[in-house]
Amino acid sequence: MGTESQAFPRFTVDAREGTVAGPHGTVRLEPKVMEVLAVLGRHSGNVVSRDELLDAVWPNVIVTEHTLSRCIYQLRNELGKIGGESSQSDYNPIETLPKRGYRLLATLEALRGDSPEISAMPFVVGQWVRGDRFYGRKAQIEEIFEGHRNCIWLLGTRRIGKTSLLKQAEHIAETSPQQHYFPIFWDFQGAETPEELHLNFGDALLDADERLERIGITPFDVEAEDLFVSIERLRRQLRSKKLKLLLLCDEVEELIKLHQKDPSLLRKLRHVMQSREDIRTVLASTIRLWALAEHKDDTSPFLHGFTPPLYIERLSDDEARSLIEQSHLGAGQRPTFADDVVEAIRDHCDNHPYLIQLVCKRHLETDSLEEAVEQVATDRMVSYFFSVDFEMLSDSEGDIIRTIAQQSAVTSDSIKEQVSLQDDVLEGTLRRLVNLGFIRRDTERRFELANYFFRRWLGTA
Repeated sequence: MGTESQAFPRFTVDAREGTVAGPHGTVRLEPKVMEVLAVLGRHSGNVVSRDELLDAVWPNVIVTEHTLSRCIYQLRNELGKIGGESSQSDYNPIETLPKRGYRLLATLEALRGDSPEISAMPFVVGQWVRGDRFYGRKAQIEEIFEGHRNCIWLLGTRRIGKTSLLKQAEHIAETSPQQHYFPIFWDFQGAETPEELHLNFGDALLDADERLERIGITPFDVEAEDLFVSIERLRRQLRSKKLKLLLLCDEVEELIKLHQKDPSLLRKLRHVMQSREDIRTVLASTIRLWALAEHKDDTSPFLHGFTPPLYIERLSDDEARSLIEQSHLGAGQRPTFADDVVEAIRDHCDNHPYLIQLVCKRHLETDSLEEAVEQVATDRMVSYFFSVDFEMLSDSEGDIIRTIAQQSAVTSDSIKEQVSLQDDVLEGTLRRLVNLGFIRRDTERRFELANYFFRRWLGTA
């Protein structure tokens, strides 16, 4: 299986000369095209709206959106010349998100120190990553592409990397033709009605339109007034090309509200996602999605075909070290951390990828691990994520965590004395809390809270 994906290249920008250098040469950009690149680089990995680009590059000047579209087109062409391999005709360093804007997927570095818009910070905080910025998750990727199930539920807490895993799966499918999958990344976020869910699927198709056209499928071959007809048409069209549809669905919690507005929705979705061999569906969500287990259609709950879930938890020790050391980068581009610092970061974060990247970023900015740890421990956003995740737990799960917090490390027998649960229920609950990264076992097999920052938050919550 091609889990070693083609990484997006790194470009070196010389703002004074107006040039960009990549793996396959150097190009010179027009001034306004360079400014567009600089704005995208400043927000690398994040979506920049068309209005933001127009305001930043053409302040107090009235220009049409066609002007911006032309700059984006030129950027894609020029970066493609020096960044893409001749065998990789689908290389695209700038992602279009219909109705939202553009996102730069490549990595930029400044040749001189006079270009503050472009950051060489290797750690990515608060946004999804893929390609050479993606680390770990080998077991989950293998399950997505090689597992026997065509219906997979990726379950994890906020900021654990669910969207990044979906985007990495998309990237692997795009750059590894031997997989025979055509990926569609479908973001459910903001879909408050079935009609909006259909619009989100339309946006996903628009984002994939160039790849679809390369294999001889046009939007007119797929689009329909009914969402489920569109999915079926896409599946049949891909099957005629000897490809399987890989549906990568993010923020699937939206289905809970959608089901309340249209009770037939889950039944229709379940039918289209689970009734065919030439479609593989991957859902990503937090534990809120368990609510769908209570909603039954004509035969069984929607989640029946997606359980047991595939948990996304802490990285392995080696994966965490690789992330901290940025092993995917060239030797001269990697941050330098002493071995004891690497282990200290791992221990504080319990191999949590978001916390690792945040601590490493703060460490590079402050040149002090102690200061970096304290900043993260008092970061309001970190506290917010812990709060949201904790509120999703059941009362008994919350009681178990508080019991462990009060005694630092406890056995299951000690927990049983404090929490009234049957043995099998307690065992399953403890296992789930471990899988979700709230607790872990120490060397003596006792239960303890997972990481330093969660312990700090729980002590003040």
